[in-house]
Amino acid sequence: MSAQETASVVEDYVKRNNAANEVMSDKLLAAYEGGSSLVIDKASYASSRKLGGDDDYQPFSYTRPTFHVPASRQQWFLTTAYWKRESETAEEPTYLLFARNGDGWRQMYSPDPFKGNTSKELPQILKDASGTATEVGQADAAGLLMSPAAFAKGYAAHLAGKDTAAEKSRYAADKLTTGAASNRVKMDQYARLAESVRPAAAYPSYALRTTDGGALAFTTIERTRRYDVRQGPERNHVFQENNGLLRGKYYTYMKVNELIQVVAHIPPKAAEPGQVKVVGSYGGIISGSGR
Repeated sequence: MSAQETASVVEDYVKRNNAANEVMSDKLLAAYEGGSSLVIDKASYASSRKLGGDDDYQPFSYTRPTFHVPASRQQWFLTTAYWKRESETAEEPTYLLFARNGDGWRQMYSPDPFKGNTSKELPQILKDASGTATEVGQADAAGLLMSPAAFAKGYAAHLAGKDTAAEKSRYAADKLTTGAASNRVKMDQYARLAESVRPAAAYPSYALRTTDGGALAFTTIERTRRYDVRQGPERNHVFQENNGLLRGKYYTYMKVNELIQVVAHIPPKAAEPGQVKVVGSYGGIISGSGR
């Protein structure tokens, strides 16, 4: 694909995205999104409709796009660009990953780097003399601390806090895992938590080689959490704030199903410190229940 062709895909995506967001149309959404992005955003539409929607929708755009096309030129590509709405422009770039799917291109991943990760601090994609990036297979651990597939499996256990001390040491602290650990402590006085976290095998994963010999990996994690409310003299309850799929207070239990897109830098095998760093994410609740 040429730079002009990839730019055209992104421009079409922005146009369609704004049109779908304005009316919260699942049909319009499905014409330009796929994979876990489609599932997450359909659930977001459903939640927003139940909460009353947004009558003051303002369209957005992206600026300063950079394109990374792997050797399998007709299959998928990665873009980094800065989200913009009116006079507001994001300080960190968004990752937009597109794949050819059915009758056209679909946006499959859109994780945002965590605050403070500027473009200079994010992993740089390796390109050859022709400007082509190098795809890394999911089972390929050549020169890497771990393969992308091993990262997805290990990080799922890490996010759930179910890995060993030695396994924990292979991951740098990040917003998702520290937030999950804090939530477990905070909620324990109100409810018992049963948690399952695993790679979401139904959705494709992707990876590109980085200039330091490592890899930038995109994968989707599926998380299910059930909170069983602790019964006692005080009537405890749990609730999910700002979500139309789970409205109100639950006095017996609440079950939450989520999809979380993560983008991570897997360092080269000899790197010091030898830690995988999750640099960004995007996700949401896709279903839930309770009483």
